[in-house]
Amino acid sequence: MSVSEIVAERAERYLDWYIEACSIPSLADEPDSLADMVAWLDERFHALGASTERLSIEGAPDAILATLGSGGSGERSVLVYDHYDVQPVDPIELWESKPFSPEVRNGVLYARGAADNKGDLVARLAALEVYAGAHGDPPFQIKFLVEGEEETGSRSFPVLVARYGHKLAADGCIWEGAGLDLAGRPELVFGAKGLAYVELNHRGLASDQHSSVAVIAPSPVWYLVEALISLRSPDGRVLIEGFYDDVVPPSEADEKMLEVLPFEEEAEKRRLGVESFVGGATGLDLIRRYFFEPTCNIAGIDAGFTVPGASKTVLPRSALAKVDFRLVPDQDPADIVVKLRRHLAKHGFEKIEILGHSMEHPVRSPSDSVIGRAAISAAEKVYADKPAIAPLMIATGPMHPIAGTLGIPTVSPAGVCRPDSNIHAPNEHCLIEDFNRTIEYTVAWLEAFGSSG
Repeated sequence: MSVSEIVAERAERYLDWYIEACSIPSLADEPDSLADMVAWLDERFHALGASTERLSIEGAPDAILATLGSGGSGERSVLVYDHYDVQPVDPIELWESKPFSPEVRNGVLYARGAADNKGDLVARLAALEVYAGAHGDPPFQIKFLVEGEEETGSRSFPVLVARYGHKLAADGCIWEGAGLDLAGRPELVFGAKGLAYVELNHRGLASDQHSSVAVIAPSPVWYLVEALISLRSPDGRVLIEGFYDDVVPPSEADEKMLEVLPFEEEAEKRRLGVESFVGGATGLDLIRRYFFEPTCNIAGIDAGFTVPGASKTVLPRSALAKVDFRLVPDQDPADIVVKLRRHLAKHGFEKIEILGHSMEHPVRSPSDSVIGRAAISAAEKVYADKPAIAPLMIATGPMHPIAGTLGIPTVSPAGVCRPDSNIHAPNEHCLIEDFNRTIEYTVAWLEAFGSSG
């Protein structure tokens, strides 16, 4: 039987695994459920013939390291990274079905974690069984590293990699899946943007005041809003002094990659509900900005009276804003926060308190590595459309400790997620067809990795 025939024959079995995994509410604030998810993975890996161990860091949920195969005579190994935690479900009232009671409707599985990241994770588990059925033991070693802190910024991941790096050594790493683009083409990326996520707080009054006092009392909200305005120009250019100092421009090879990368501008405008992109960017300039420019984004603002449909004349005592900076190689998130603090002080906003949250370094990895070539050739074999290959993902993941610190060539390959999968939002979902195809694709890159020279 072919791999696709084996997957089709066992489709219900693997869907049951998928539903089981998505039924576990592995949220950051649910330690018992996180432990249940690790136990489920432990049982599943053992059933597949893998040995497992818990990688522990104080104050963090355990990561699980599963190892399959001895490596054979070639002693080659591949590391597979996934995470088992999921995003919160709020606003719960917008869900059409319970987020942790998975439902299949019209060939689509709806559940929190269905696309991010349990779809890829379970598909890869299924692929191990399919591969074994088709080929027996792999002629190389497979290591699965599955952590439980990704959705809260993987705060302990650099420490985990530093402590257990000798156990994670590999010739290549397959990352959490990049997914499929708007046209259904398989996406592959070879790096990730970094992140500096901060909270800006300003408490300027002893207490809330009647709004008539605003004629003489400085407004904490205006103070914060004016500070935010100083950070970015309307065309998206970040105005913090020195912000772009360490940005590495795209290379000639990067430019060639971007020139052939498909990007449906009009479809993306429709998806976003906009008439134009920031700064009026279009064509190659748009794609270049998309992948190689950092950002300054206001993720949220909280101040004063905000009840919809009601009024209250108040001068709020304080204001808060959450700001995230997506960073590109070789920007350093800690350095960006220092420059932000210097900028605010220089422009008269020294009273704003800065609290740091998620910090991730950006990273690049070569596309012509053994694992990179295997992932690309497998995508060309399994998917009908030519793969869309990009230099790095526009989002952020904890890839730097693996690809940067350990120096393991890393690729985030095709997976179950589509742009409209509603990850991090109500009614997150995945097409069952995409899940099954990801199983086939995983087997294909395992085959390609095993046969490559």
